[in-house]
Amino acid sequence: MTHLLTQEAITFAYTQGTRHPEQINPDNFILDLWNLQRPGNRAAQLELLYDYRTNLQRYPEWQAYFRQYQPPTLVVWGKHDPFFSPAGALAYQRDLHTIELYLLETGHFALEEDAAQIAALITRFLSASVTQAEVSS
Repeated sequence: MTHLLTQEAITFAYTQGTRHPEQINPDNFILDLWNLQRPGNRAAQLELLYDYRTNLQRYPEWQAYFRQYQPPTLVVWGKHDPFFSPAGALAYQRDLHTIELYLLETGHFALEEDAAQIAALITRFLSASVTQAEVSS
């Protein structure tokens, strides 16, 4: 898994699937790489990456929670994310009736290209969710 923490892999994570990879600010992936050089950070990231394998066994628990409580949910996903496919985003629709789901024409770090659009979606979603919660109270 150490190959996922190389400069090439980090650059790939930021740029793969984006509309304009040449416009992604390299400061972000350079800073990520720099932070990996700090004592303990590389080991912590490797542990986190290794732990992803346990997520699958927790899915039934999370799905049951979603079905029971139906929390208002906003999912904004990069349609061309090389790590998490659109199918992963769409799967939330099986259990959540209150979901708003947006697949954007970008990659893993969707904020790099679509920050303004995502901020607007979050602002509108939270405004609607707070208003609905106040009416329900």
